[in-house]
Amino acid sequence: MKKIIPVLKLLVIVLIIDSCAVSYHPLRPPVLNYSATDSENGIELAYKYDVLRARGNTRYAKHADKAGLKVVSVRLINHSDSSYIINRDLQFYSGLKQCVLLSPDEIKRLAGQSPATHLFYLFLIPTNLYIKHGSETETFPIGLILGPGLAIGNMLYASHANDNMLNELIYYDLNHKEIKKGETVYGIIGFRDHDYNPITIKLNKK
Repeated sequence: MKKIIPVLKLLVIVLIIDSCAVSYHPLRPPVLNYSATDSENGIELAYKYDVLRARGNTRYAKHADKAGLKVVSVRLINHSDSSYIINRDLQFYSGLKQCVLLSPDEIKRLAGQSPATHLFYLFLIPTNLYIKHGSETETFPIGLILGPGLAIGNMLYASHANDNMLNELIYYDLNHKEIKKGETVYGIIGFRDHDYNPITIKLNKK
């Protein structure tokens, strides 16, 4: 029985890895299927809610839900004879409420992983592995390797995943984006809302 205990301790350590940093799976708005649509003055809008979870970014989706953040993939087609700039000429609405589009950095802050949380792995430093050889017991301070190794490795991995998310958010950022006549634009928008209201786009009255 005593020989089994060290193995059980090792299994517990392995189970801790379940809380490891996760990778970010790109949303890729152009390849998504859109069902919800709206049209305003020749501007056709199609959108898809909950794209983080749909793409397998469950950890990011949970953080977004907790922050009351909606991350939505959108497609805009300009059928009109004019060019428009989002946030100047066009505004997104969630239900009757105007959406305040968040910056890519703000979306990452609310939905991204927190690298510092992986510092808890440092609590593994005092962990020792004991192996009995007859009447003698060998002690291996595996915590000195596991603790810092898991902490640093997960922090770097989480930061890299967050950077990947930020890069995609910047690439598909629609804040102040110009939509030219006849152009199709794909984007990712983020705004605070606790409900899944229909999203519409409206032309600002001048």
